[in-house]
Amino acid sequence: MGKSTLVNRLISSHEAIVESEPGVTRDRNYYEADWRGVKFKLIDTGGLDPLTADDLSRSISRQALYAAKESDLIIFIVDASDGVTALDLEIAENLRPMSKPVLLVVNKVDNRRVEEEALPEFYQLGLGEPFPISALHGLGIGELLDWVISELPPGEVEEKKDEGITIAILGRPNVGKSSLFNKLIGEERSIICETPGTTRDAVDTEIIIDGRHYRFVDTAGWRRRSRLTDQVEYYSLVRVWRALDRADVALLVIDASEGVTDQDQKIAARIREDGLASVVLLNKWDLVKDKAINQDLVEDAKEKLQFISYSTFIRTSALTGFGMRKILPAVEEAYASWSSRIQTAQLNRMREDLLLKSPPPSKRGKHLHIYYIVQARTSPPEFVFFVNDKRLVTRGYTRFLERRLREIFQFPGSPIRIVFRGKKTATLE
Repeated sequence: MGKSTLVNRLISSHEAIVESEPGVTRDRNYYEADWRGVKFKLIDTGGLDPLTADDLSRSISRQALYAAKESDLIIFIVDASDGVTALDLEIAENLRPMSKPVLLVVNKVDNRRVEEEALPEFYQLGLGEPFPISALHGLGIGELLDWVISELPPGEVEEKKDEGITIAILGRPNVGKSSLFNKLIGEERSIICETPGTTRDAVDTEIIIDGRHYRFVDTAGWRRRSRLTDQVEYYSLVRVWRALDRADVALLVIDASEGVTDQDQKIAARIREDGLASVVLLNKWDLVKDKAINQDLVEDAKEKLQFISYSTFIRTSALTGFGMRKILPAVEEAYASWSSRIQTAQLNRMREDLLLKSPPPSKRGKHLHIYYIVQARTSPPEFVFFVNDKRLVTRGYTRFLERRLREIFQFPGSPIRIVFRGKKTATLE
């Protein structure tokens, strides 16, 4: 059909996954668009099939109808090479009663001959004059965008709002990410299905709770590279990476009934490497039958996820709602740590205490001297230790300094980075 190709044309980007295989787009995906200085949001949906009996297809169709109902105008795209199908007629029946503008867009009209032969047939859909385009070649896209901005309701000048926190929900396939996501935002925003890998795009939802803005990004299951079987799976993984790039806090979802796996550890390492704040959710806690080992499971998870052991670990069940109220407070705490700044005077009082109680290491009779400590940046916090010779710094001492920073200033849920600046150019990090 070419919906996602058209979306990429309209937003002048390649955000939407495009494949020849049908059914690639499954959730509602929101994009920012700008045409002639007018900004608007575009929603890309999965294929609408009101007659389907398949559970997954019904969920995809339901998402598409949700998008139509919340929109100010609708673009109904059909395929010139297919002609009018029974499904087109059924969709048109669903769209006609809606009290909002609907533009019938006929895609794959690549030349005048196709336009003259194919377009008249689509009048029978009862949605007005068909609008010919070629999403692949960009034909008619400018005129389509002109129609869009002409039909949008008058915009109001928006005050600068709190950008809030962007939260990426990460984890292996089928650990309950979408169920948690829907429970958190209070609606069926992501498709829930027992088949692993249902979520392919990174799905964004913005919500306001008690005046606080949150942007949740539900991502596809994180698969091993060796298991990426086709291009769609590959591009899904690319979307996960992009979600990490724009996130502030990562919610790492673990299947508590299975425990921490090697793949979970790899995800945790990537979260730490990318410098994100994090909260770990031990989901499906309702499936943990032996309640006597509850705390042992938590401690085991912390041990195996040592890369992010500074995170808050929460036992949850998306099915029963257990632990759900603890998630946003933990997110707020992690974000506050991640974006915090420590005064230089406080850091150097810590330096004096270090020198007094825990003398720095020495090598071949030469002692490490710490002259000064400053915080260079936030998100995550980075601390610069000015020393006489950073070749004297050991990994063990670096870990000790991180422990001391955490003991004094906490930083729950946030990584911290330590950099040494010395008179010598050689490094030992």
